[in-house]
Amino acid sequence: MDAEFQLLKAFDFTNSTPHLWVFKDSRSQEKFRTFYVQTETDLNRQFKTFVNKEIERITEHSPYSYIAQTNENSCLTLDSTTTNFSNLKVLVDRLETEHRLDDSKDLKGANGYVVKYISNGVTVYAVKRSTTSWKTSYSRKYINMVFSNGELSGVEDSSFVIEKNFDFYVINNVAFIANKRGFESSMKYREAYSQAFTQLQENPSFSNLFSDLEPIVEYVGTNSMQLRRMGVVEEKGIYTSPNFIANLMTVNTARGWGLNFDEENNTIIPCAETTSTILQVLLDHRLMSEITANIYDVPDAVQV
Repeated sequence: MDAEFQLLKAFDFTNSTPHLWVFKDSRSQEKFRTFYVQTETDLNRQFKTFVNKEIERITEHSPYSYIAQTNENSCLTLDSTTTNFSNLKVLVDRLETEHRLDDSKDLKGANGYVVKYISNGVTVYAVKRSTTSWKTSYSRKYINMVFSNGELSGVEDSSFVIEKNFDFYVINNVAFIANKRGFESSMKYREAYSQAFTQLQENPSFSNLFSDLEPIVEYVGTNSMQLRRMGVVEEKGIYTSPNFIANLMTVNTARGWGLNFDEENNTIIPCAETTSTILQVLLDHRLMSEITANIYDVPDAVQV
């Protein structure tokens, strides 16, 4: 991912050719409908100006996970072929002139837009979900546009506006996610962690850890953050490591964590009082400082 990040940072947006596509959800196999929107020279210049500022702002990256977060200078990396962007890419890579938007009504109800920046045979896809604020003009934060005579122009009009940033960028099938919420919404990636917990419950290597799985299910419920955490539990799969229960029993006794076990059946006995601790253990987020020997529960952990 480092190589692609350097390509993104070095990409010549200033001398690139931008192409704007808007997309809507579809129940078809393609998952999206797309329309190419012809744009005028001044609007293209604005596309190049603000994307340069955004890319300059991003100076570091780390792997995407369900609970990973970004800061003001970071982004998250992910293989875009594992997301619905693959479907969207196929559609926006079609010949623009054959899929040109001819009526402003096709802009209404759009779920988002893609600006394809092309330079020296390299393409960067910059994607933004739509928001209700498209209908409102904010001169500092948005580009105001009007669709007329088959062309989209940047003018003092609130018919259509584009926010001066993107949720994520894709180059060489690597996604660099600057706005996690926007990415998950437009690519329907939130569905993944809900499905992950269902699959986890059906996995004997997980369910057989417990004398009763129901306290875990009740604790997680439909809470978005807890579902995200269970998705990470499935991804990490530390419960499949050899002697997991035996090692946990030893540490639990030494540290006084208060977990309960059915030693005859080699299982964890979960209850309302211990479930949160169990989840921290399964996330591998109960960590000890080598400097102070203090034990901490952390929201996320990146191995170094």
